[in-house]
Amino acid sequence: MNTRLTTALALAGLLAAGTLDAAHAAGQGEDREATALQGAKVSLIQAITMAEQQTGGQAFDAGVDKKGGQTRIAVETNGPRGVQTVTIDAQSGQVVGTHAGGEQD
Repeated sequence: MNTRLTTALALAGLLAAGTLDAAHAAGQGEDREATALQGAKVSLIQAITMAEQQTGGQAFDAGVDKKGGQTRIAVETNGPRGVQTVTIDAQSGQVVGTHAGGEQD
């Protein structure tokens, strides 16, 4: 086998392995989010709808965080005022925070 073909096959194998690892990690993150929302009074869909109504924008990302024992849903929207992040308490359904820009880590 020539060197170029061997290198290309090795690179393809490494890329495929990295992609599988990333997909596996993403699946675990989604599982943790689903577990965090069990028993919540507000669903992810309801939180997205609330955030879109609050900002007048279209949701493009949403995630679940646990802080201080409370489950919160962060929804990022893009609309007339640019990117906005709305944080909703998953138990009460109350908006507990909003800010311009993406989600703060």
